[in-house]
Amino acid sequence: MNDKIMAALEETSNGPSNRYDMDRDNDSVDEDIDFDQQCNPVTDSIPTATPYRAEYQDLFSKFTTGQTLTSIDDLPKGIPNGFFIIKSHTIPEHGFTQSQIDASFSKEDINRLQLKPDDVTIPAALFLLFPEQFATQTRARKECRRRKILVHRGPPTCGDERGEEMKFDTERLQVAKVGDRVHPGDTLAIQTRMSHNYSECKNHHSEAPFHLPVVYEDDHFAIVNKPEGIVVFSHKGGDFGRNSVKSCLPWVLTPPKSGVMSVMRRPSPVHRIDRGTSGLLVCAKTKPAMVELARMFKERKVKKTYTAIVNGDIQEPVETSITSKEAESLGVSIGDGALNRSPEEMPWQIIDKELDDQSAVTIWRVVRKIRLENARNDTVSLVELKPKTGRYHQLRRHMAWVSHCPLLGDKLYDGGGLAKTLRDQGFYLCSNEVTLEHPFYNTPQGKSEWAAKREAVLGEERESNHAHITEEDGAVLVHCKIDLPAKFQDF
Repeated sequence: MNDKIMAALEETSNGPSNRYDMDRDNDSVDEDIDFDQQCNPVTDSIPTATPYRAEYQDLFSKFTTGQTLTSIDDLPKGIPNGFFIIKSHTIPEHGFTQSQIDASFSKEDINRLQLKPDDVTIPAALFLLFPEQFATQTRARKECRRRKILVHRGPPTCGDERGEEMKFDTERLQVAKVGDRVHPGDTLAIQTRMSHNYSECKNHHSEAPFHLPVVYEDDHFAIVNKPEGIVVFSHKGGDFGRNSVKSCLPWVLTPPKSGVMSVMRRPSPVHRIDRGTSGLLVCAKTKPAMVELARMFKERKVKKTYTAIVNGDIQEPVETSITSKEAESLGVSIGDGALNRSPEEMPWQIIDKELDDQSAVTIWRVVRKIRLENARNDTVSLVELKPKTGRYHQLRRHMAWVSHCPLLGDKLYDGGGLAKTLRDQGFYLCSNEVTLEHPFYNTPQGKSEWAAKREAVLGEERESNHAHITEEDGAVLVHCKIDLPAKFQDF
């Protein structure tokens, strides 16, 4: 493997430097969108003291029972409506032992919180009763503040240890507060949302704000085709109103079926793409899917392909040329080939140029060149781009600053001059292909569900070429590919 590939692998192996870099490729955020705007409501609330993967596993175990439910009626109802209890534990009849308390808490905490075998705070009780979910009291306090913990004064009736048949007295059941205390016989329960609120927006508006095609969808996540000119998230002062992808999702997506764990109140995009970029956008419908998808973006496991038209006769230097095998070794998908060449025969280019003092790697190739008046050298080039890293406007800046051929119509980087005459259609960039592991079917909880439907899904005829599922090396993969927008076809 040549030096260019080794350097690129070394620079990108450590992943992004912070959470918000997990999807900052050229499409990450529009110029007028604040980088600090919340993108992931699940992972943004996860403590950072432990490794990300361990946090995910812990969170997932908290949101699932490990069993397939035929109906949410199998679970006790939580507070408010739409929440259901997925796990509970009753404090022993004689309380905790003094040795348990001494071994679990510091003397300072024992004195400060006045912890006794028959009288402890709710965070301390969660720490003792659910060690797999609550490794620290801090985590327990956060779940209390998020209203995910219930306290039942006294044990529930007619119950078993799994909690599936327990009957909770609504008059004795309440949302736990951090400062509450519990005693022998009290029961603590973990609840999660298992109903949606997609229809709330329809009470205020009669129709969706704009047309948003759905390319792939199941109970856990979806992939939509964002139109050009639409922001992913609206923000204060942005004057976008309902014209954001997040606002439109409840109109176009189908709520998860009954029994799906930890349904999000409303679906949410997992990453961002520029307002001026069209194409595929991944969205989550459940909290475990949101966490898993965010992990995949963070670890560069999502393979994305963009198509762009750049202004000029773009050159392919020999010194930055790599083979298809080398491109594949960098973790990008080399596709089906073009111009009557097999993927193995297609030459690729690598740009390994830092942006904002961070490593940035883009794999690209020329698809074809087209004559166009007023373009540089009277030529524009159709290129295929595969970002290995994700930096702010990465593809746009790499094309303009390294290859010296900015995106056609990109007023931010085209340099002005005659390029101004080619701005009337916006810039030409589309996220037209994505491949990723399914965020649920590859988890321990999801494998049994996948096994039950595997034969039917893999054997069914594709209704379109836009989306399909495959199984490769034991992993369930989702592939999506869309046609380029009409303005590309004009060339």
